[in-house]
Amino acid sequence: MDNGGAFTDRLFAQAHIPRGATALDVGCGSGVVTFRLSQAVGDDGDVVGIDLNAKALDLARQTADELGLTNTRFVDRDLMDLAQEGTRFDVITCRRVLMYLPDQAAAAKAFHTLLKPDGVLILQEHDATLQHSTSARPLADQARDWIWKTVQAEGANPGTGFHLHHLLTEAGFDDIRLLAEAIVETPDQPAPTADIVRAMLPRIEAAGIATAKEIDIDTLDARLAAERAVARSTSVSEMMFGALARRT
Repeated sequence: MDNGGAFTDRLFAQAHIPRGATALDVGCGSGVVTFRLSQAVGDDGDVVGIDLNAKALDLARQTADELGLTNTRFVDRDLMDLAQEGTRFDVITCRRVLMYLPDQAAAAKAFHTLLKPDGVLILQEHDATLQHSTSARPLADQARDWIWKTVQAEGANPGTGFHLHHLLTEAGFDDIRLLAEAIVETPDQPAPTADIVRAMLPRIEAAGIATAKEIDIDTLDARLAAERAVARSTSVSEMMFGALARRT
């Protein structure tokens, strides 16, 4: 599930990624964003995805082979270690990873170090600190809690989005553009809450936030839909933040 993928595409479009560029995807996972970079820079470009999850990297490599990509490789590498090696990139992407890093200020400085002059950093983070609904929706609130309490239990900061400008300024970036988009739900415009809970179910149980029996995942989507229909509400469940920052 590519949650927030359309927002990622808009960030890429506004970044004006040049063909033939060298690019780095930090926390690449199975390569969802990395493969966007591969397409953006073209066959003459060079893309590296780094992660510490061996299983995710294996899946990314398998997909790259199936796609016949010759401009993309995946490496088991830590961001901070890479920043000490002297390699520089035209483009760096990092989607929903910064919130999990224990020292976000150090990570932002590493991004700055790894960029070539006039290189562009493309960050995307979700932020759960701004929520509002015109009517009470207790099940939706509970489902959101299952998601975000799990994320917090895993060490993430759910308020990272609102701090991006400060982090990037302190890291030395002086050409920063922030964008934000609310995730809005209406009776006939649902958010993919049940899909996210389903995907996160093992993590939710491992964190001790809720049990599979409590969640009852096979009926969750229908129960959320019924609640939306009764509440007739418009809700903002979270925000997506994007940052485009250049090293001048």
